[in-house]
Amino acid sequence: MGKGIVEKLQQEFAKDLIIDDEWLPYEIHPDTPAGGVRLDEYFPGMNTALFFEEINQRAKRYELFFGPQEVMSNSRLALMGGEFAKEHGRYHQYHEAVFKAFFTECQNIGDMAVLLDAARESGLDESAFKEALGQGVYLAKLEETTQLARDKWVNAAPTFIIEGHGNVTGASSMDSFREIFAKLSNKH
Repeated sequence: MGKGIVEKLQQEFAKDLIIDDEWLPYEIHPDTPAGGVRLDEYFPGMNTALFFEEINQRAKRYELFFGPQEVMSNSRLALMGGEFAKEHGRYHQYHEAVFKAFFTECQNIGDMAVLLDAARESGLDESAFKEALGQGVYLAKLEETTQLARDKWVNAAPTFIIEGHGNVTGASSMDSFREIFAKLSNKH
């Protein structure tokens, strides 16, 4: 939903502000096992059906659908893959492919085969992608941005860091963002 929010704001405030987005990798749950973990085991007592019902209500305005995910994947490889995609000018395509694989199709994005499908869909060189991830080429970048996030008190995704305002955590309402950006555009 974060991407949908940014795109709508960029359209609405195009003549008043330049809204430049930079997506940084951040592992929310780095302790997730490589093969993933069932959501109901990681979050005991969580009503996953209700959670996805509520999130889908909010996601409708961005034309998104979240499938009934049962497993939380380890996102480390997927996030490093995002850095590879950035370096090769295909970040947004890769991000959409991984989002769809995980949130809509409920696939395990900790699985290299799933990520290779996303790389292929995104127009990336699969063998270079696999080699870079296998060698941990982007691990230092992931660790660096994780530390940067902690330094800025980020503990959830999405978190928007808005220059001149501060942090907005979570997929807040469009009206909240409009209010922030209206104030910022009045300062210019």
